[in-house]
Amino acid sequence: MIETQNLQVSYNNDVLALENVSLKIKGPTITGIIGPNGAGKSTLLKAILNIIDFGGKALINNNEAKKELSHVAYVEQKSDIDYTFPIKVRECVSLGTYAHLNLFQKVGKKQWEQVDEALEKVNLKEYGNRQISELSGGQFQRVLMARCLVQNADYIFLDEPFVGIDSVSEQIIMETLGTLKNQGKTILIVHHDLSKVRDYFDQLIILNKKLLASGKTEEVFNQTNLRKAYGENLIMGGA
Repeated sequence: MIETQNLQVSYNNDVLALENVSLKIKGPTITGIIGPNGAGKSTLLKAILNIIDFGGKALINNNEAKKELSHVAYVEQKSDIDYTFPIKVRECVSLGTYAHLNLFQKVGKKQWEQVDEALEKVNLKEYGNRQISELSGGQFQRVLMARCLVQNADYIFLDEPFVGIDSVSEQIIMETLGTLKNQGKTILIVHHDLSKVRDYFDQLIILNKKLLASGKTEEVFNQTNLRKAYGENLIMGGA
């Protein structure tokens, strides 16, 4: 379980990015995090991951989240990743195996087999020896998904994974995430496309610097909560 208690984050000049966010996320689940630009969606993930300073508490498995990070796989926004770094696809995916290796242990036959199996699951096995710079945005996002697979983490955090990728890659990623949920994983996804919320997420967190709603998607994804987050001019058919 993931839990935050009065989680608060301030940036420059004491501007609040998140204010007193308290929530619980029980898995297995694919939980979406939605809200307008600047709502604190990515900030929430980074605070739980101890990437940024915060007030309050962040817990995973009832322990301080920073002590449980070996159980978490994190895929940051593509805009924060250097595509030009000279590394091949298989090598990139193999980084996910490091969490299970000793300090000076090298990636061995077993780990490379796991890498190839993961690439096959995301339909990229034939791309294993290509440089990551040669991939499309969607292909690279699938590589990062394969890296999560070999890491075999209980918790998976994805920050805007579908921005700028093709529909085929998006479908493959969602199918892969569905399989992981069925295996007992807890998945958090920062997301912006409201039209796909009902199809993608069984639980939902709605933010706008404060927690506006959290719970089953069918219960909290409605016009009332969306107007609180996005304003009165929101048009969302069927919500």
